[in-house]
Amino acid sequence: MVSLAQLRPSVLNAARQSLHRARLHENAVFSRPASFGTSLADDMWGGEDSAAPPLDKPPMGPNTYYNPLTATMQREPKKDIAERTKPYHLHVYTTHNNCRVVFTYPSGKLVKNGWWTSGSCGFKGANKSSYEAGYQCAVRAFKRVEEEITRPNFKDGGVSPVTLALKFKGFGWGREAVQKAFMTSEGDNIRSSVVIVEDRTPIKIGGTRAKKARRL
Repeated sequence: MVSLAQLRPSVLNAARQSLHRARLHENAVFSRPASFGTSLADDMWGGEDSAAPPLDKPPMGPNTYYNPLTATMQREPKKDIAERTKPYHLHVYTTHNNCRVVFTYPSGKLVKNGWWTSGSCGFKGANKSSYEAGYQCAVRAFKRVEEEITRPNFKDGGVSPVTLALKFKGFGWGREAVQKAFMTSEGDNIRSSVVIVEDRTPIKIGGTRAKKARRL
């Protein structure tokens, strides 16, 4: 048989404080108001209006109590967010000697009839690096993109709705020509589908010694 006198004062005080906090919580229902009693037994079993059972074992607190340290906030369920479709890629590679445009599916697979160069557009020699060569490559590429927007090829990896990622690499007249064509009437039908514009031109930082400049 264990009596209250055998418990340490710190244990009694901690038990009384926890019971007091539990009584203030809305889930705990007690017959007494939210105040301290004359003894721990009164606080545990309802006070003077109800008889406490014999203490054959150490007193125990209520089964339901509120612990603010371990309580977790109820979060709202996450809303279903529709996954965005991956965009197609329109790569524009330009150098001082040529211009090349490549149109690929989101997986990276080349779209059928989806590549254009200055040579394939009918330019030869020094004319392949001209502004007009890059412009013609852009116009033909934009027409092929329009066809894919209206009739996506799902068999080879197409998706719907069609979104486009425009990626530039390198410098030259072809780069400027593609940008101008994109902002003019030739690019009106695909401009709304572009979601990403990226410059992938590598920048050399340090590295090996540069090649000797050519003298003319």
